[in-house]
Amino acid sequence: MAYHQLTTAFLSFLSAHPQVCDRIRAAPNRTLLYAGSFVKPMWREIENLKRTNPDLAQKETLPDVLRRISVPGMGHASLLAYAQDVESRVPWNPDGFTIWRALSAIFASHAVGAVSFQVGSNVDVGKVFAATEVGILLRNPKVDAKTKDLLAYYQRCIQSGQANINVGFISA
Repeated sequence: MAYHQLTTAFLSFLSAHPQVCDRIRAAPNRTLLYAGSFVKPMWREIENLKRTNPDLAQKETLPDVLRRISVPGMGHASLLAYAQDVESRVPWNPDGFTIWRALSAIFASHAVGAVSFQVGSNVDVGKVFAATEVGILLRNPKVDAKTKDLLAYYQRCIQSGQANINVGFISA
């Protein structure tokens, strides 16, 4: 199945602008990835907790990073706005999923040092964390040993079909 024209244009934009892709990174030891839910979807929990938890407030999620990246000439305030606009106008499967997998792969491949995680229940093996981020981070030589150990645990849970992982880690 071919991608929607807007999806192809978005992916072409990323390919043609390596300087933009190079900015899809958190500062060393500040990458924060999430999946699943804990009462609410984990991304909503993180947004709420960042307001009151200073350790968590220092961490950077993919949307935090994309919000800071401008895309002049594209008619959007940020790379996040561009991605969300395209996602809202194309079918989720395969287009929206592909957009977020591409962005998440870049983000995970640029992680350095300790990576923090908030992984709740109902972790879907067909979503970005399980399908992309875990594997990319396991191959990333720039992340630390504790991150690799936790990733190996997440990978075992995913491979065994354990959707209720409920293990988080916020690096110091």
